[in-house]
Amino acid sequence: MPRISLNAPCPCHSGKKGKGCCAPYLAGTPAPTAEALMRSRYAAYATGDAGYIIATTHPASPHAEPERAAWAEGIREFSAQVKFLGLDVELAETSGDTAVVQFLATLDRGGVDASFRERSAFERVGGRWLYREGQPQPTEPSADAGSSADRSWSRRLTTRPPARRA
Repeated sequence: MPRISLNAPCPCHSGKKGKGCCAPYLAGTPAPTAEALMRSRYAAYATGDAGYIIATTHPASPHAEPERAAWAEGIREFSAQVKFLGLDVELAETSGDTAVVQFLATLDRGGVDASFRERSAFERVGGRWLYREGQPQPTEPSADAGSSADRSWSRRLTTRPPARRA
């Protein structure tokens, strides 16, 4: 299982060391907030920790895959192809057992900017926060920034890697 270096900067770009940020969550401690879960999922993608992504995705999410081995392999392949350059949390709101977190993820995929903004929904189930789904948001302030194809690609980047072709 991939690990976060405890004394190195956390891959979620919080500015904290791994041990004071996402490492405990990836090791099994439940994330206390939806924002912490979102940051730890980013760190999991950055380190290729497919098991954490799968374990923190709500089973009713449209992004949950029935074939877990293929899902995990797709996540690992995606993570290996992408450089995770930055994460900015723009909004985090919680109401009872539901929450919304909006963020801008700065990514590079093969020398191409693959950055995206997403508004993600989370639900607390049995005391654990889980990712439900995400809605792509314009990466620029104007509402018409980027094509719908660009936003569709962003959605795939944040939730699951492209399907593996046989």
